[in-house]
Amino acid sequence: MKKIFAVVGLFLLLFVVVVLFNTFTLETKSSKNFDYVAVALERTQIPERLANAIKIRTISEENESDIEYENFLRLHQYINEQFPLVTDSLVRETVNTYSLLYQWQGSNPEMQPILLLSHMDVVPVVAGTEELWEHGPFSGDIADGYIWGRGTIDDKQGVLGILEAVEQLLSEGYQPKRSIYLAFGHDEERSGAQGAKLIAEKLKSRGVRTLFTMDEGGGIMEGSTFGVDKKIAAVMTSEKGYVSLRLTASGQGGHSSMPPGETAVATLSKAVAAVSDKKFPINTSIFEEMIAFLANDMPFTFRLMGANIGLFKPLLGSFVQSSPEINAMFRTTTAPTMLSGSPKDNVLPIYARAVINHRIMPGETIESTRDFVIEAIGDERIEVEIINQSSNPSPVASTTSQGYEIISRTIQQIATDELIIVPSMLPAFTDSKHYAEISEDVYRFVFMDLDPALIHGTNERISIENYLDAIRFYIQLIKNSDQVDADPNPAVE
Repeated sequence: MKKIFAVVGLFLLLFVVVVLFNTFTLETKSSKNFDYVAVALERTQIPERLANAIKIRTISEENESDIEYENFLRLHQYINEQFPLVTDSLVRETVNTYSLLYQWQGSNPEMQPILLLSHMDVVPVVAGTEELWEHGPFSGDIADGYIWGRGTIDDKQGVLGILEAVEQLLSEGYQPKRSIYLAFGHDEERSGAQGAKLIAEKLKSRGVRTLFTMDEGGGIMEGSTFGVDKKIAAVMTSEKGYVSLRLTASGQGGHSSMPPGETAVATLSKAVAAVSDKKFPINTSIFEEMIAFLANDMPFTFRLMGANIGLFKPLLGSFVQSSPEINAMFRTTTAPTMLSGSPKDNVLPIYARAVINHRIMPGETIESTRDFVIEAIGDERIEVEIINQSSNPSPVASTTSQGYEIISRTIQQIATDELIIVPSMLPAFTDSKHYAEISEDVYRFVFMDLDPALIHGTNERISIENYLDAIRFYIQLIKNSDQVDADPNPAVE
C-alpha cells in the first residue's frame, strides 16, 4: 500500500512540476506598442449619411422573389451622390447588377493591393416585433447619441465607413502607393453566391492577389471572460464553415388509428436526439492561439489553465458546455433547426424530415461533418443529405504577416484606451470566405464595440462616436498599408 501511495505521490508531483513549467515558460505573443494618432474627420454630416442609407430597405428576404432589388439600385445612386470624389476618381464596376467593385489605383504597381469588404444587404425584421424597437428598424433615427436601424452594425456602417474614409483622403489629395479595392456585395446574408463570389472570380481572372483582405466580423469586447481587465480587440483570423444536413425517415403512411410499431416521426426523433447527444470533438487550437496573446495580462490561474490546455483537455467537456459562446469556440456545433412530418394530426407521415445546421471548425470539412453525423445516427433507414449553400472553414490567416502587423498598428493608433489585440475565430461566416484564393491573408475586424445581441437583433444601433472611430480606423489603415516596403505581386495559382 505504501508503494502505491508513493507512486501516486510521485505522479502528482511530476504533474505539478509539468503544469508549473508549462505555465512559467508559456510562449507569449503580443503586438508592438504604437502611439495614439489623432485622425481628424473633415467631412460634415457623417451620421446623417449613414442614417439615410439605413432608410433604404436593401433586405435579403428568405425567398428571393420577395427581394426588392430596386432598393439596391437606389443605394447605388445614393452612394454616387454622397461620395462624388469616390465616384469621379475610382474605377467603379457593378457586378451582377447589384454588387459594387471599386479600384483606387496605387502609384507603385510593385506593391500588392489590399481589399476592403462590406455588404449592402441586411436581414429582415422578424414579423410582429417592429413595436419592440425604440426607433423604427428602417427609421435611420439619430437619437441618444446613436444611429438606429437595421444595418447600423451589420453592415452598412462598413460600406459607408469605408467610403467616408476614401472620400476624405481624396479630398486631402492623398494618393496611395498600393492599389486599394473596395467590394460591396448585395447578398452576404444569403451566402454571397451572387455577389462576393462573382467579384472574387472577376478579380482572380485579372490576376489580382491582395496582401490582405479585411471584412466585418471581429470587434472590441470586454476581456473579463479571460480574467483580463482590459478590453480586447478581437481580430478574426478564420471563420467556421457552414452546412445544413436534412435527415429523412420514411414510413408507409395511413390512418393514425392503426399505427405501426414505430412511425417515421419516431424514427426521425431518435436520429435527431442521437446527433444532438454526440458532440463533436473538442479542438483547442484557436483557444491556444488566443491565450498566447493574452498570457501577459491574465491572472495566474487563467494562465495556468491556458498553458496546460492539453493536460486538462479530458476535463474540458463541462466547461465548454457552460455557455454557447465558449462551446462555439471549441468545436463544430450542432443545431437542429427545422422539423416536418404529416400535414394533419390524424395522418401518418410518409416522410418525416429534420434539418440540422452545423458550423464547422477549421481542420474539418463538409464531408467529415456529414460522416460524423451518419455515424452518430447509426441507422441506415435515415437518409442524410447536404442542402443549401455550404462552405468549408476558411484558411487560418497568419498573425506574423505584414497584414496583421498593419491591422494591429492601426488598432493601437486609433484606440484611446489600451487594448489587447487577440486573434480569434468567427463562429458565423462572411463574404470574406469567397476571397481566400486571391488573398495572402483574410482578416475580419471592425473598430467598434461589439454587442452580439444587437447583430440581427432588435434595436440594432451604433453610437455616433463608435462610427466615427471606425472611419478613423479605415483612414489610418489605408495610410499604414503604404508604409510597408514594396513587395512582389505573385501570380494567382
